[in-house]
Amino acid sequence: MTIRLLTLILCMSVTSAYAKSVSENILDLDPNIIAAANCNGAIFAGSMLNYENGILNEERARIMLRSTTLAFWVTATKYQSIEHLRKYAVNYDEFFSDSYESVYDDLIDGNYTWESQAEMDICTARILDSLTSVSSMDLEQSGIDNYDQFKAILFTEADERFDYMLKLMEAMR
Repeated sequence: MTIRLLTLILCMSVTSAYAKSVSENILDLDPNIIAAANCNGAIFAGSMLNYENGILNEERARIMLRSTTLAFWVTATKYQSIEHLRKYAVNYDEFFSDSYESVYDDLIDGNYTWESQAEMDICTARILDSLTSVSSMDLEQSGIDNYDQFKAILFTEADERFDYMLKLMEAMR
């Protein structure tokens, strides 16, 4: 229940900005990046429920958010420039949030099925593919000169997001 409230609060915080930006820019979004955001939200939802239930410890849950964040950006840079990703970050983040909320709700409500798991397996394969198949040339073409620095920045942002989620969870107890 705590995570569901957390999700609602996080979604509500970007909804007004999202509603305006998506209505004007939906056709500018890349379907491949939307799919990546959806997958990452779904995988992270399962991870947070596992964290809440004591299956994953905090460090492993953080690793899941770091990994999904890195996979998203590596995938996204195959399809669009960093400028595009910055411009539409709120839009893509909304797809992440919607997927997170949907999967989390299905897990809590008992509506998670074998079909849901099959979709999750496809998402996991997509993430692993993006993390294992990116080349330095792919990164350079998208404007990433230093992969280690890029990864460190993403991990810092993911940790800040995770810390914020933990603070919200604590405040709601």
